[in-house]
Amino acid sequence: MKNKLVLVILGLLTYSSVITQIIKPDRWSSKVSKDNPKQGEIIDLIFTVKLEDTWHLYSNIQNYDIGPKPTEFKFVPNNSYKLIGDIIPINTRKEYDEVFEVDINYFENTAEFRQKIKIISKDPIIKGTYEYQVCTTIDGKCILGDDEFVFKIETTK
Repeated sequence: MKNKLVLVILGLLTYSSVITQIIKPDRWSSKVSKDNPKQGEIIDLIFTVKLEDTWHLYSNIQNYDIGPKPTEFKFVPNNSYKLIGDIIPINTRKEYDEVFEVDINYFENTAEFRQKIKIISKDPIIKGTYEYQVCTTIDGKCILGDDEFVFKIETTK
């Protein structure tokens, strides 16, 4: 009886570890377009996403009410910088989605987003979050994701 209980517990632990494995087909990174900018200068915050083969990421710019979740960026307001315009997706693809019956903008392999900012004061720290959805073209599996970002920008005089 004791051996059976041990086998059941080991089986459940193995099953639970397989179930809890996290699929992460996207790798996010960020950088600024210029090192050591001056106060008053306008620079780009650059977000880059590497996607595994067969996975795609939905752009932040979409023209539908019901459809896949667009990528969304939120910046924490701070007087040390000013957002200039909206965040711009670079080199998106466009395709008709038969499930939602809408055109979608998406990325394959690599995604890039750029946000222009004006440096208002010395050494700004820019914080925020992003939310997104990635889907695979193999079986239609989709994953929602989110994370925080921080840019610590050192300025020159």
